[in-house]
Amino acid sequence: MTTGRRLRALTFDVRCLARRHGVRATARILGAAVLDSALPRQDLLVLVKSLDAIAPISFEPRLRVDDLGPESLAALAAFNRDRCDTRASERFEANLGRRYHGFTAHEDGALVGHYWWLDATAEPHPHLARLGIELGPRDAYGFDFFLDERHRGEGRAIDFLFQVESRLRDRGHERVWGYVDASNTAARWLYSMRGYATVRTLRRHRRGAMR
Repeated sequence: MTTGRRLRALTFDVRCLARRHGVRATARILGAAVLDSALPRQDLLVLVKSLDAIAPISFEPRLRVDDLGPESLAALAAFNRDRCDTRASERFEANLGRRYHGFTAHEDGALVGHYWWLDATAEPHPHLARLGIELGPRDAYGFDFFLDERHRGEGRAIDFLFQVESRLRDRGHERVWGYVDASNTAARWLYSMRGYATVRTLRRHRRGAMR
């Protein structure tokens, strides 16, 4: 993203937050983000799960999960604008250009989440070297897993992840790798419930989102 486009996207996102939360709340959000970037980072837990035995969910799925492709970009751009995160749209376009894959989640016809993944046939993701992951021919790496806050609860995140795992297995993958911030207790609980094992802990010096 060029400097001009990055600045325009940031300006839109800040104005979006101000309209949604008010100027004072937006100032607190931005201030917390700046402070967060200066604090020591939390550890990262590198995760892996075998797809040989995927535990079924015990309830009726709420979400419809579709493959993500170029035709999904317009809906994802609208989704990102609604989240006040238009900068993500540039990243998603780049993902497709690198031959990364993804899934979108829908509820009642509305797009509510996304999950990106790649395998050994795609351009290596920078995460892999940082996390010490070397993908085998039957491995997948999942990242940028997000479910809209308004559509969480009642097992939706478990539903989404179960469907992702099932589709990866159906495509011939045997393992899926990922990571989670050690301080993210909700995500750690979700991955634990789905049978992901921690294979290593990475110590970090500065906080910041890996995407």
